[in-house]
Amino acid sequence: MAGTDPRPYLTEATYPCGRDELLRAAAAAGAGDDVLGPLGALPAQDYADGERVWEAVRACDGAPIHDTAKEAP
Repeated sequence: MAGTDPRPYLTEATYPCGRDELLRAAAAAGAGDDVLGPLGALPAQDYADGERVWEAVRACDGAPIHDTAKEAP
């Protein structure tokens, strides 16, 4: 899975809204990197509602923030 379900952190978002608004709403609701990372990797477009955001997070090929660092061999 690409990330944690962001919908509980997006109850104050005003839809339709873009990625920046989603990030602001989630951060204000106390979301951690497991939510903010995948939201930040979403395409910069408008999302109709929380369900569309969750579908986009699940479909996103971007890795969460914690998965981007590779350990040296």
